[in-house]
Amino acid sequence: MNKYVKPLFVVGLSSMIIAGCGSQEESKPAEKAPAAQPAAAPEKNDDNQNKTDQEKGNEEGLIRIMEQNIAYTVDGEQKEQTAFLKHNDNQNYSMYVLPEYELSAEEPNKDVLMWTEDDSVFMRIELLPNDAEWSIVEENSKAQLAAVGPEVKEAQTPEDPFFSNTWAMETQSGSDIVTTYLIKDDEQPLKLTLFTKEGADHRSAFLEMAKTIMKEDK
Repeated sequence: MNKYVKPLFVVGLSSMIIAGCGSQEESKPAEKAPAAQPAAAPEKNDDNQNKTDQEKGNEEGLIRIMEQNIAYTVDGEQKEQTAFLKHNDNQNYSMYVLPEYELSAEEPNKDVLMWTEDDSVFMRIELLPNDAEWSIVEENSKAQLAAVGPEVKEAQTPEDPFFSNTWAMETQSGSDIVTTYLIKDDEQPLKLTLFTKEGADHRSAFLEMAKTIMKEDK
């Protein structure tokens, strides 16, 4: 073979190989562009979220636990017991009742919570309308107390926010003591009349249970 032919053959072969590689590189499909990322979700507004949770809670209604400890006194003796949730259909409310007491309907719009050992010791519960005329309610309450005992005087109210706007009067006949509390709450006005006696002062227990009264939807 001619001495010039061999180098040219090698050069030609090399050119073909390089050309072939170039064609392969050019024939490769272009790399795909990265897929578009989904738009970031808008940040939650804490205020709107809290509002939604609150509205949901209001729609579902408050769920009360089945029992609650209550501290109280009877004739000066400090006690604490577990009270159990009771539902009242007569006036549509629930409250926690201690084991030694019983809640029952007395008549429409009136219930009694009595001491099971002596049913003459009890508390009458009346849920009043939100637009109650307090001057009339006070006048009627005084007249009812005056029918029990000749002297009607102001009664002490517990130092508790529940009784922050409360009218309280009391009378006594012999050993029997009758005390009326008008809780002037805009959302849940109440009239409580407590019938107790010397040697069986359950006013603290009755009032502690009354604090747990909560109206329910019909």
